[in-house]
Amino acid sequence: MSSITATPSATVADTVYTEIRDDILYGELQPGSKLKLDGLRERYNVSVNTLREVLNRLSAFGFVTAEGQKGFRVVETTRTNFHELTEMRLLLEIDGLAKSIKAGDVEWEARIAAAHHKLSKVEQQMLGGQNRDLTALWSQYDREFHQALISACGSQLQMKMHREIFDQFRRYVVIELKTHGFRAEEIIDEHHTIFDLALARRGDEALAALADHIVTYRRRSQN
Repeated sequence: MSSITATPSATVADTVYTEIRDDILYGELQPGSKLKLDGLRERYNVSVNTLREVLNRLSAFGFVTAEGQKGFRVVETTRTNFHELTEMRLLLEIDGLAKSIKAGDVEWEARIAAAHHKLSKVEQQMLGGQNRDLTALWSQYDREFHQALISACGSQLQMKMHREIFDQFRRYVVIELKTHGFRAEEIIDEHHTIFDLALARRGDEALAALADHIVTYRRRSQN
């Protein structure tokens, strides 16, 4: 990990939070592994107090578990947890898209178009193979696209909850990508279909395509 330069404490904590979260998401810190403060302090070049703050925050967002006086551990990945995250993501995203299709204006359409453009570009690059940097960029643009889809839902709380669930869901997506590979052509087609249907305000079809897109990850992970 790159060392953290002298910056305000809040910025340091935010940076370390992102680095540890991403190391959990991309498997550098394995599910169930013990998070020892001394090792983390050297790895991320920050104080123990900052680490405690960050780990408590990661615990609140479901990435690590606090074990009382024993410290912290990366949350295990389980089929039950993935099922629950999938159902919650469906609930938030399907409802959010339905509301956005009805209420979205030209600014909403522009956000979707911009997000889809960036996502499709990196997906074309992934046709040639994966690496962590490219996967991380794809994950970022994938979330931006799905957030754009529901961005006219009218609820900041729903948007916030969706971001949190999406990040936890993403850990399973990365595992699925490592296990089965990036189903590039399928994902590109699915995103393009959702994009076209949403802009065309074809609500029922757009919601069905989005739901199928989300549950496909769960189906593949169970094979």
